[in-house]
Amino acid sequence: MGVRTKIEIGVAVLLAAILLFCAGQQRRIKQLAAERDRYAGNTAALLSDVERYRVRDSLNAARVQSLELTVKEYERFRADDAELIRSLKQRNRDLAAVNKTQSQTIIDLRAVPRDTVVLVRDSIITPAVAVHCGDAWYNFDGILTKDQFTGKLTNRDSLLLAETVKYKRFLFWKTRKIKDRELNVVSRNPHTEILGVEHVVIERK
Repeated sequence: MGVRTKIEIGVAVLLAAILLFCAGQQRRIKQLAAERDRYAGNTAALLSDVERYRVRDSLNAARVQSLELTVKEYERFRADDAELIRSLKQRNRDLAAVNKTQSQTIIDLRAVPRDTVVLVRDSIITPAVAVHCGDAWYNFDGILTKDQFTGKLTNRDSLLLAETVKYKRFLFWKTRKIKDRELNVVSRNPHTEILGVEHVVIERK
C-alpha cells in the first residue's frame, strides 16, 4: 500500500470521525433544546394559576397548563402520588399521564317536611318528621325527632377531561414539536366547583 493511499485512508477516517462527532453534537444540541423548552414550559405551568370559567352558564370548569416530567422527576416531586400508583399495582414507568382534581360541592338545601312518621325503637313509639329534597345530582333524606336528626346525603358527579395540544409551526406546516399542552376539566354537576387541577405528562427519554 502506497503512502498516498495511506494518506487518503487516513483523511477518510478523519472525515468520518469528524462527521460522527458533528452528528453526535447536533443530536446533543437538539436534546438540550428540547430540555430547555420543557423546563420553560414547566416553569410557566407552575407559575400560572388554575383558570376557572363557566360552560353553558351553569357548569363549572377549569383549565390548567400541563407539566411534563420524566419518570424519575415524577417519583421525586410527586412521591406520594407515585407510591399510591404503585399500590394500585401499576408501574410508574408505564405511566402516560396523571390527572388530579380537587372540587367541592355546595348545595343550598330546601325541603318541605313530609307527613309525620312513627319510629319504633326498643318498643318506644317516637313521632318524627321526614324530609326529602334532591335533583338529578343529589338526594337528601332525613328524619327529625325531638332529640336528634339523622339523614343521608348522596352526591353524584361526572367530570369531563379534555386535553388540547398545540404544535409549533414552521412557515405554514405543523411540526411534531409541542408548543403548549393544557387540560380542561368540566364538572357536569352544577353544584360542584373545581378548586384545583394538575395534569402531569410523563416524558419518555
